[in-house]
Amino acid sequence: MEKIVLVHQLKREGFKISAIARKCNISRNTVYSYLEQDFEEALEWVEKLKTRKKKLDPYQLNILD
Repeated sequence: MEKIVLVHQLKREGFKISAIARKCNISRNTVYSYLEQDFEEALEWVEKLKTRKKKLDPYQLNILD
């Protein structure tokens, strides 16, 4: 989430897409996709990433159990 906010902030400051990509160590395509999202969309996307199932979930050890 911090990277998305940083990308928006750098764009507002006048940085070019390639400069933002280099500074954040992400691809230009990722910069474009981050800039297309507003804050609410980005927040929903991050929440969805936290709750989605992964292939290795059945094999993870539950330390807390």
